[in-house]
Amino acid sequence: MLPWIRIPTIRWLMKPKRRFTALLSNFTQNVASPKLVVLLISLAVLALPTSLMAHAGDLDPTFGNGGIVTTANTGTDAAAFQNDGKIVVAGSISLGGGLLRYTTNGSLDSSFGTGGEVLIGNNVGAAFAVAIQTNGKILAAAPASLRLTVFRFNTNGGLDNTFGNNGAATIQAAGRLFPPVNGGMVLQPDGRIVVATGFIVARLLANGHLDSTFGSNGIAPTVGGNSVALLPTGEILIGNGNVTSLYAANGSLITTFGVNGQTAGFPFDGEGGFAVTTNAATNVKIITAGSLITSPSLTFAQTVSGFLLVRYNKDGTVDNSFGTHGGVATRFPGNILAHAFAVALQGNGDIVAAGQTALTDVDAVPGPSDFALVRYNPNGSIDTSFGNGGFVSTPFGTSEAFTNTLLIQIDGKIVAIGNSNSGSTLARYLAN
Repeated sequence: MLPWIRIPTIRWLMKPKRRFTALLSNFTQNVASPKLVVLLISLAVLALPTSLMAHAGDLDPTFGNGGIVTTANTGTDAAAFQNDGKIVVAGSISLGGGLLRYTTNGSLDSSFGTGGEVLIGNNVGAAFAVAIQTNGKILAAAPASLRLTVFRFNTNGGLDNTFGNNGAATIQAAGRLFPPVNGGMVLQPDGRIVVATGFIVARLLANGHLDSTFGSNGIAPTVGGNSVALLPTGEILIGNGNVTSLYAANGSLITTFGVNGQTAGFPFDGEGGFAVTTNAATNVKIITAGSLITSPSLTFAQTVSGFLLVRYNKDGTVDNSFGTHGGVATRFPGNILAHAFAVALQGNGDIVAAGQTALTDVDAVPGPSDFALVRYNPNGSIDTSFGNGGFVSTPFGTSEAFTNTLLIQIDGKIVAIGNSNSGSTLARYLAN
């Protein structure tokens, strides 16, 4: 449990509310004056702790500046929690790939790199994936000299020269070159590192050397996808938007999954992510997040898009018990555009999807857009207790903003990480 989360404190905060309720009940039974009752109610509400008056989906005022943190001259592609709750963000710094680390209150961590920032190198593209090892060391994947490269850093941000070749492991796949790309990385329980991008997946040993037992000398081809996750069986799930494919632990495509190894998804724009549930009640389920046209129009600028969630069974078939025929299409109220780029699961099974929403189609004509979040119940219905009827929209003035990563703290708070015109942007929201 993280040090700033104490369940006894939460219980204590709940007690005053119960005491005020009991007092008000006695007064309403014994006091004749309605005005006095109204006065007492007002005083009771004012006396309640601020945390009890907060609403699920509100920005967390204890994080950054009113719940938001921006870091100029940087960009964000991925993020991960350390065991101590600090947030490591992977992306770009000025003209090169870089890492940022934030404390639990949203300030840059001065003990990491230079003022909380680590420049991987000027010849390194934006870091697109990050993972934290059990010993606290940080792994980041990025294109370097047009080659897929995994770097390892010590906890203070210094390059770990014991990994790969002086801190970097270069992955060359049949002459493929890697300009700025997207991808994902996940750690196996035995410490091996799985990294996927585009049409390849590679596995490294914990020391940074390619794992010869995987694919062909550590590299295997895929049908495409930038997100990666491990199933409890050791199988590897790779996805892009609402399309996922499944691979055996040795890297070979499992053709009995879905249709010839792939889910029959909705590749609206090739963007999005997925989450895997493994609780006893549902066994293994795959929840994907992407986008879907919810209202077509002859006028291109009036075509409406919305969040799309689809849930699949372990074998890749659509789970018809979720939403409507296995999926949920959600238009953002009043807006033309809504794209889901990330999805995460809360401890109670609720599903949070996040991305971008705008009054206009910013894909066609640039314009302002907001961080967008929607929370769903486990069955796919919208959780109306969250935000405004289930929806949260965070504007950044005239900036085009979007979130591409979601992290859920142990206490349930939601950290949405993405970009705005001001640079890397993090927002933390209350969950309850």
